[in-house]
Amino acid sequence: MRQEPIALCEKRFNYLPQRFMYRGEERLIRRVEKSWGEAATWRKPARRFFRVRCQDDQIFNLIHDVQLDVWYLERTGG
Repeated sequence: MRQEPIALCEKRFNYLPQRFMYRGEERLIRRVEKSWGEAATWRKPARRFFRVRCQDDQIFNLIHDVQLDVWYLERTGG
C-alpha cells in the first residue's frame, strides 16, 4: 500500500493522533482502533502504527517515523 505524508495537527495525551491534514482537508479522529509498533533495525527506523476511524467513518493507518518525527497515511477503506 502506498504511503502519503500528512501533517499531524493535534495529539491526545501527547501520544495518540487526534487531528491531521490529508490532501488539504482536516480530519478529526473519532477513535484509535488499534496501535502497534516496530522496533528499529539497521534498515528501518522505529515506527508506530495507529489504525484510526475518522468522524466520516473512513479508516486509515497512520504511521509515525519516530526518528524523523514524520507522519504518513495508508488508506485502508471503510
